[in-house]
Amino acid sequence: MSPAGGSWHSVFEDPKNKGTFPETKDTRFSDNTDWDTKWKEWAQTAQRLKDSNGMQQKLKDHKLHSRTVQHLSIAKQAILQLANEHLALATQLQQIKADNKILTNEQLKEKINTALYGENVATENTLSPNKVFDATAGRDRKGNCDGPAKDNKAKTVVAALVCVCARDSSNGIDKACNKHLTLKTQWTSSTAPQNNVMQELRKLFPATGKKQVTAARLASLISNVKAHFTASDTSALIGKLDTGAACSGSANSWLCLKYTDVHQGAENTIDDISWIAALNQIVNDIKDHEESVAAVDSIGRQLSANTEKAGAFIASIEQYTQAQAAVSPTTNPNPAQAQKNDQNAKNACAQHRSNTSCTDEGCKWDGTEETKGKCKPKDGEVQKTQGTGEGAAETNAEGKKCSEKTKQEE
Repeated sequence: MSPAGGSWHSVFEDPKNKGTFPETKDTRFSDNTDWDTKWKEWAQTAQRLKDSNGMQQKLKDHKLHSRTVQHLSIAKQAILQLANEHLALATQLQQIKADNKILTNEQLKEKINTALYGENVATENTLSPNKVFDATAGRDRKGNCDGPAKDNKAKTVVAALVCVCARDSSNGIDKACNKHLTLKTQWTSSTAPQNNVMQELRKLFPATGKKQVTAARLASLISNVKAHFTASDTSALIGKLDTGAACSGSANSWLCLKYTDVHQGAENTIDDISWIAALNQIVNDIKDHEESVAAVDSIGRQLSANTEKAGAFIASIEQYTQAQAAVSPTTNPNPAQAQKNDQNAKNACAQHRSNTSCTDEGCKWDGTEETKGKCKPKDGEVQKTQGTGEGAAETNAEGKKCSEKTKQEE
């Protein structure tokens, strides 16, 4: 919708190629730096509304086709304000899109699968040993389960589970994580664990119903896991270490995952452990997603509110027109107001420089060619508005006073 004069199209039209509206600002307007961010949308609008019939149809769609020049001038100011608000909201949406922080379900699934299994698996029933653990296995269980926070070969959540729970093939303890559970498969820990070892451990944890993954829920799960770590002066570990010094899976060492550079006084913390860090990153990604979605929802509500404002404004113009029509044609206008209305109509029409834009806006073209002539109010156009405004208000007020006085005397 555009209550602006039809001549505005020419600003965006390519002077060398009539009927086209480049989306790059012309050098003629280089001084108008505030147009830079708006030009593309303006040019697209000019392209869409270049046909005068299309313009009139838009005005009809929004019930503005029968309004006077003065009404359209008022509407123009209100719409400009809403358009500026819309542009600001559209800019925010573009920035949110550019930030690329809204996740699809598939993107989130890939992030979680990679943290759990080292890759975006097609099915959890088939896990790759050299993805779950570092591609180069340690020579024994200690080599796979002991090491620094960032470079420990147990780099995923399932790898941590294997170190803490899997039964070792060499003097292995078979009570996985709990003395009431006996494992059937064994891990030959000089190599990465085979899929059947990981599947047996994975099935120790019963499946739960589907729940929405939120940043708060995932952060809570991570916090629960971190609470099971114990630290000493030389290391931090999760699982159980008996009298031995390494997580070897033997009777005196038991089953654990040990980090040699996470301890009291060290720079590294539990959050620096590779798989904990990966999960924390997912929490941050989900937070960004949630904030972006909330921002988009807020912008949507504001756009809806602006649409309602525009509808209410159009309705108020219609009510104003009906009120004008109800004014008696014999009402004597205030001379000063009549003169003001006359001048407003002349000024509104005079801004048009072509026959097309003049007549499109409800004015009369006084000329013999498209661009040679003057744009004036139609005959009788001014008189339509002379019964309103300050003069009419004063006349109506005086009439009301007299009426009330007569009733009092009766």
